[in-house]
Formats: sequence, C-alpha cells, structure tokens
Amino acid sequence: MVFRKSGIEKIDPTNEQFDLNRDNAVFQVPDSSKPPGTVAVVLKAGYKLHDRIIRPSEVGVTVAVEDNEANS
Repeated sequence: MVFRKSGIEKIDPTNEQFDLNRDNAVFQVPDSSKPPGTVAVVLKAGYKLHDRIIRPSEVGVTVAVEDNEANS
C-alpha cells in the first residue's frame, strides 16, 4: 500500500515472454508446454517506479526440451 502511494509497482512476469529490459534470467527450465523464452519461475519480484525499472525480476526461463529418441 505504501509502495503504491509512492508510485512503486511490483512486476510479476510469470508466463510472459522474457524481456531483457525488465528481467534477469538466472537459470533455464526445460519445458515443452510453453514457448522457449517464457518466464516459468520468478525467484525475486522486480519493481518499477512509474515506468522505470528500479529492480529487475530474477527469473527462470523456459528452453526447448530435446527429444532423446530422435538422437538414438
């Protein structure tokens, strides 16, 4: 509530496309149910003051899963 009065907003990029200007990718998550580059996990929420990022979100981003049977 105090943050909102000051103009600070929490950023929750879950299930959104990774944005280098808003997010900090910490690790990759193999996941075939979502397009590669989708934010799967948020470790630390990010914050913005009006439209300026004051702390980026720390996230885990999806990557394509390799099909091991195709390589055999």
